[in-house]
Amino acid sequence: MKTTRVLVRSTSFLLMLCCSLAVRAQEVVNDDLIVIGRACVGIDCIATGEGGLDIIKMKHNNTKLLFDDTSTSPGFPATDWRLTANDSTSGGVNRFSIEDATAATVPFTIRGAAPSNSLFVSNVGRVGLGTSSPDARLDVEAASTVDMRLTATGASTWRVINDSAGFAVELVGSGFRAVQVDAAGNMEIAGLLSQGSSRAIKTDIVAADPRAALRAVSALPLSHWSYTADTGTRHVGPMAEDFYRAFGVGRDDKHIAPGDQAGVALLAIQGLDQVVAEKDRRIADLEGRVAVLEGLLRELAEKGSAPRP
Repeated sequence: MKTTRVLVRSTSFLLMLCCSLAVRAQEVVNDDLIVIGRACVGIDCIATGEGGLDIIKMKHNNTKLLFDDTSTSPGFPATDWRLTANDSTSGGVNRFSIEDATAATVPFTIRGAAPSNSLFVSNVGRVGLGTSSPDARLDVEAASTVDMRLTATGASTWRVINDSAGFAVELVGSGFRAVQVDAAGNMEIAGLLSQGSSRAIKTDIVAADPRAALRAVSALPLSHWSYTADTGTRHVGPMAEDFYRAFGVGRDDKHIAPGDQAGVALLAIQGLDQVVAEKDRRIADLEGRVAVLEGLLRELAEKGSAPRP
């Protein structure tokens, strides 16, 4: 009888111990939890404690942290977000990602072994790519060529480049640079330069005087010269100050717009055409008068050579 009581009591103790261990495996804390020390979460944490300086550690072969928003009231945001470190499949990607768990999208990813300062945001809101001290709102730096691709899915892909040749824009796959700007400010384009000139985008339209333009062009000083930043190349044309003084067109007296220079040339050609046409009319009139005089002279000559009665 005594032996039976001992067995029953032993069995009861084992059952209570197992139940206690089962409860401790999924322990629920109905109050604030304060940990004085470090915390490790994951099946690979060791019971003797984790060293290092990390206050919270996730130690597992599949490290994910889910923010599960249980909001159900209308109008309240309820998207669930997940932090994921590395893919969970063999041959997967080493990465750290922010995932929209509700929409099943990955809006942000950093690949493993990304260099330092791949993305840096300064204390004044400047963003650096490849630099820890951005000098502009967006500062992209690299050891040699700095470029950026602009890809429109299903359309063309353009590339913006800064390298030893200067600044350029190219259509990817074209084999040439559509726009090239060197350190002296010289710009080259591979195609046609078109400036807006439709009547629909103009206002204050006033007729111009071709004769006045011709006189101003005739008096306009023209010179051969070189830019101070590009002394090896010679050019010919007016100075912006003289051009602005003569015609009063353009933004200021330090620049000449190609359209204005072409417009002045066309206006002067019209003025020259008017002068030539006027001279042609005068020549035609003089030729007519000469023809009449020649006819009169022939008549006089014929009368003078006729025998007298």
